[in-house]
This record gives sequence, structure tokens and C-alpha cells, in this order.
Amino acid sequence: MLLVLVLLILFTLSITGEKTPLNNGIGYDGTFYYQVAQNFTTDFWTTGYDRFRIFRIFPFFLINLFFSFFDIEPTLANLMHSMYVLHFCNLAILLFFFFKLIKQCAWKPTTSALIFGCFFFNHFVLKNCGYEIFLTDAFANTIFLASYYYLLRQKYLQAIAISFLGILTWPTVAYIIWLLYIFKDPFPKNAPYLKLHTGKLLSITLPLLSVGAVATLYLLHKQQLLESMLFIQISKPLLFTSAIAWSAFLYIVLRNCDGHIYTPSTYAREFIRQSPWKKLALIAIPFIAINLYLRAHANDDFYFSEVAFILQVFLRPLKYPFITPVAHICYFGILPLLVIFLFRDFSKNIFNRSPGYALAFLAFILFAIDSEARHVIPLLPLILVPLGDTLDKTDLSAKTVAILLALQIALSHFYIPLNIEGFAYSLVINDYYGISQRYFMNQGPWVSFHSLALWTGISLVTGFLIYQIVQKRKF
Repeated sequence: MLLVLVLLILFTLSITGEKTPLNNGIGYDGTFYYQVAQNFTTDFWTTGYDRFRIFRIFPFFLINLFFSFFDIEPTLANLMHSMYVLHFCNLAILLFFFFKLIKQCAWKPTTSALIFGCFFFNHFVLKNCGYEIFLTDAFANTIFLASYYYLLRQKYLQAIAISFLGILTWPTVAYIIWLLYIFKDPFPKNAPYLKLHTGKLLSITLPLLSVGAVATLYLLHKQQLLESMLFIQISKPLLFTSAIAWSAFLYIVLRNCDGHIYTPSTYAREFIRQSPWKKLALIAIPFIAINLYLRAHANDDFYFSEVAFILQVFLRPLKYPFITPVAHICYFGILPLLVIFLFRDFSKNIFNRSPGYALAFLAFILFAIDSEARHVIPLLPLILVPLGDTLDKTDLSAKTVAILLALQIALSHFYIPLNIEGFAYSLVINDYYGISQRYFMNQGPWVSFHSLALWTGISLVTGFLIYQIVQKRKF
């Protein structure tokens, strides 16, 4: 209860504290969601929304429906206050399902407290939720957690029903839940799998894809596109150094991951064998109906390229050496470090759960290699359970957990003010590397070398402390 009280106090400070100076507190990315909340009942039936963002209108269209039903004027002040209420309601639902999850997992109190801190006491929850209030991330996170909980409880109808909210919020949430559901049963012991060490395969393949993406852009004389994705002028020695550092980091972390990855033909065969028509119909029929309905109200005003998104995911780890792990520590605190130091047992727990869990984890890794750490927020509950199970075996003392929680709150840096003199102007002129680093250091791809150096130092010190605590059982 003490941790919940601390969370409520800090979350309230976040919601009632600083707001982004862009667009009267709406922000840049939040502009679209604000317009949905303000004009949904008009826009949806006339111009519609573009084919990408029409799948990201929850819960903002509900605000508009509520305002319309009660004849409330959708002014900026009213919409801001409605978002305050919505974020507190969302936090309440998140807490409700989190405590049901830890009860289901039956962890020790110390493990539950540490997982609570990792999940809630980070920069996103304690600062960014309140600073950029018109975003889908927090709501997508809750949808995934609720659906995931029911999946663990084997209440599949509830899990799938809730997952469909993800189609209107962050579609990847729904797809990962369906993957966990469809391939929840183990494959036969003789099922063919790739005869390669999974961790070593990934530690070679991912850097090669990054280097291959750079080489392709150079061959096509698209260096300008490379620079636009990395927000710096290209330096070949820096790219080379970053590629070596990225390869070394992945090898060190993934070398102990030796779970089986089944062949594509195995997944296809088991999909046919394990998926009777009722299971398929439970997902396919409503999915097709929702897609057809939304696309009937869509336009082509906004262009989104899935290929460009995948390309930037592979390119961004090469901006600076170790930018991806440092960016995740900056955003999520000790959580990435715990995963790294416990990765052998952590990965075994994942691959032993189900073939679907292994695939879902590979999808998580794909999003996680991007230095923009916020991309994994909606899927964060996916790693809580295997991490909690792994931590539960380490037998951490209450004193140790208290130290780790203190580190987590310190690393959240929610207490650092952003809106200082000159900050708003630096955002307007897109000055990523000036005073606006107070904000952009949290966004990964926009981090400056100075901010990266600072957070690398913080990460090394924190990593040393956590290694002493978790691996050597000191403190």
C-alpha cells in the first residue's frame, strides 16, 4: 500500500504539473488525438481519418461522444480536464489488473514490490503521461495487461474481447495477444526447429540487418535519408564504431539465450492442426468486420510506410555506440538492467512457456532494438511475468529491494523541470541538441552526444550496483 500511495502522489504531481509548451499543452503528436476528442462525431462521418491513424482513435472518440451526449462544449480547458480524469481512471484499471496479475503469479512480496516499481516508477508514468497527455501509449498498455491477465487465467473469450480494443488504440497489442492465444499449446517434441543457437543467431542477424540497411542506402545514394533518420551528419568511423558496439552488446546479452525457434513450416502445420474453425472465427470474423468498417471511413491524407518504420528500427541503434540500451535505461530505469543480468534464466522462462510466447518475445525484441524506448510501452507487461518468475528465485531481501526501488525512482528523473526559459522556442525551431535536450534525451533517436555520455555514465554506475546486488548478493 505504501508503494501505491507513493505512486498516486507522484502521478498526481505529473498530471497537474508541467505540460508541453507546444500547441497549448497538446503537443505535436497529441494534435491528432485532440482533434478526435474535439470533432469525432463530425469528422468520422464526413472526411474520415487516414488509413493509419484511424486505428488509433481510442479512447479519444469516447470523450467526444460523452461531450456530445451531455451537450458539453469541447473547449481546450474541458478536454484537458477530461484527459486528467481519463488518465486517473486508466491508472486505477492498470493497478487493478496488476494486482490480480501478481496474485495469479503468487510471487513473494519482495518480488511483487520490485516488479511494481519497474512497471510504474519510470519516466513514462511519472513524467511523460502528464507532460504529453494526449497520447495512446498509457491506454494501450492497460489494454494489453488486462487481456494478457485473462489469457494467463485461460479465460480466452475475455482476453480476445479486450484485445480488440487494441485495434482502435495500438494494433500491435491485439496481434501479440492473438499470437499468444493461437500458439498457446506446446508443439510435439519432435517438431522441427532451427538447428542454430537462438541467441547467437540473433546477435549476428540484427547487426547485419543494421549494417545492410546502411550499405543499401549508400548504394542507392540515399545518405540524406540516413541522416534524416539519425538526426546527425553521417560519419563513417562513428557508424563503424556503433556497429561494433551494437554487435558486442547483443552478443554479450543474447549468448545465453538457447531456446528453440521453430521453422516457419512447423508454425504453419501446427496452426492448421491446433486451430479449429471456432478459434479462427473468434478472431477473424470481428477483425475483418472492424477493418472493413474503419477503412470505409478512411482517407489517404496521411502517409505511413511500414517499410520506412522497419528501416529506422534497424538504423537507429547505429546513431551512437550503445544508444539503444542507454536510451532504455533512461526511460525505464533498472528494468532493462535486470533483464540483462538475469537473461539466461529470463529467456529460458520465456521459451519454455509456449511457441507463441517465443514468437511474441521476438516481436518485442524487434521493437526494443529501436532507441525510441516508448515503442515497447504497450507490450511491457509481456516481460513482467518471466522477469518476476526469475527474480522470485533470487531470494532478494527487503533491504535489497528497497535499494533497487530507490534507484528506480531516482532514474525516473521525473523531478527534472523541462519548461525552463528558452525551452519552448527550441522546440518550435526543432533545436534537438540545445536546451530542448531536457526533453529529447528521453526520446532516443533525438539524444545528443553529451546527453548520451551523461546517461552512459549513469547506466554504468547503476549497472555496477545492480550487478553487485543481483549477481553477488551484496548489500
